[in-house]
Amino acid sequence: MDLSGYEPPIVAIGSNYLYELPNQGEDGSQSRFFLTTRSLRGTRVWEAIEVESRERPEKLGGAKPVVLKDARIASSRMTEKDIQTQLFDDIQGFAAMPHWREHALLSKFNEGEKDRLGELFVDDKFENLFLRISLEYRCVNASIRSPTNEGTAGKVTSAQADTGERRAAATSRDRVITVFEELCTALHDLPTLGEATHVLRQGAVALQLMMIAGWIHHDISSGNILAFRENEDAPWTVKLADLEYAQKYLLPQSEHIHTKIIGTPFFMPFEVQQQRRLNWFMLPRKAVFIYDPQHDMESIWWIWLWIVSMRISGREASRTAYQSAFKAVAHTMDLDRQRVWQGSPNLKECVGEDLGDVAAIIHDLRLAFLRLCASNKASPQDNYDRYSEAHALLTDAFNQVDATRHVWELLPLVQKAEMHSAVKLKVDIISSVGSHGSCVGDGFRSADEAPAQVKLENKSTKTPNVAPKRNQVKRKANDIDIRIDTRMTRARKRLMDNGENGVTRLRRT
Repeated sequence: MDLSGYEPPIVAIGSNYLYELPNQGEDGSQSRFFLTTRSLRGTRVWEAIEVESRERPEKLGGAKPVVLKDARIASSRMTEKDIQTQLFDDIQGFAAMPHWREHALLSKFNEGEKDRLGELFVDDKFENLFLRISLEYRCVNASIRSPTNEGTAGKVTSAQADTGERRAAATSRDRVITVFEELCTALHDLPTLGEATHVLRQGAVALQLMMIAGWIHHDISSGNILAFRENEDAPWTVKLADLEYAQKYLLPQSEHIHTKIIGTPFFMPFEVQQQRRLNWFMLPRKAVFIYDPQHDMESIWWIWLWIVSMRISGREASRTAYQSAFKAVAHTMDLDRQRVWQGSPNLKECVGEDLGDVAAIIHDLRLAFLRLCASNKASPQDNYDRYSEAHALLTDAFNQVDATRHVWELLPLVQKAEMHSAVKLKVDIISSVGSHGSCVGDGFRSADEAPAQVKLENKSTKTPNVAPKRNQVKRKANDIDIRIDTRMTRARKRLMDNGENGVTRLRRT
């Protein structure tokens, strides 16, 4: 494969690629070189090792395996390293406040939880909960092709139909090469339920830190909650990754990413998928739907449910009952997902006696989150108590399951590629009936990157008159829309009733 002319320079060496990162070193005058060794979570994410030079691509003395990510972002967007740096600065700013323990965002936290945060503030230990970026190179207006996806490079959304817009969209993207320090294991690749629950719990702590600093992650999934350990005898520690969607939730509405909702369908919060608040009728008429910290917590809930219902080896009954709720494509009229968020089927009846207590806690947490959804207010500042309680409730839930950990911690998880390949798909939600959005398979497309396009092969040389069929389909879609909207409205009322009247065992101590 001829890769000459790429910026930054890339050289094919067998089935691997040698990346040159210019402008490195203290004075910015040196290049560093990384040779990929295998593909990881996506078509542009690699395990790599630092080598001496282009002419001598041999391992540099003392070099350890790293993760190299080759991404494309809009020229106007911050890089992931910029986001991480600003996030860390904001966490430090919160920790520096003399009375941070009395902040409204911690109003529902008990003293033990505040002490734990205080320990993470010391010597910036909180940084260890995130996948740290060691190097980054941004090439402005560079060639946006990648070695493994030349066929889809430069594609744009269908909304950019005009040729001029297509050209502008294709030329306004920057290429960003990012190198991460730790080589990790994805949450969905951990072998036992105990290990997965342990890392998921730590992921919730990382999200607490983001919340108090004024940030949301915006795309929590089992592929960006990572596990790291120095050796097989060491315990797993979480590394929260993929901050390219992260943003401050106190921004003005006009600056929020709400016109193009992208997420991981398996773990997308119900309100985000619907693009509508559960209590939408109680909000101002022109209120814009905005993602908030409780949605990050709900994604943790969906991951937990997915692991317990779908991933435990030999539990075919629960897998059959829940598989329709975990789709690779998200759309706004998903009644299967609606039923699960309503509490059907009964998780406790599906998973078996040994997981009965865990299932009951997951059920109670769902009811508690529903109650919080129903209490949403218009402005973020008015929702500080709700955000705080969502985090505190999840912490309580994980504390409660510890009582029966000895029963379930060694349960093996299914290790089939097909179980987690779909969770890497990203989707642009399109609210019209029948339009399920576009997906890419790598799981690392940035919020502004164009979705992959589907090409339909035209097997006829004549252009048929499709207008009558199109109108017929449109009328049918409208009929379906009316029927589903009526059902969804009734279901929303039941959801609110469940949230308000459900008696939960999750109690603040």
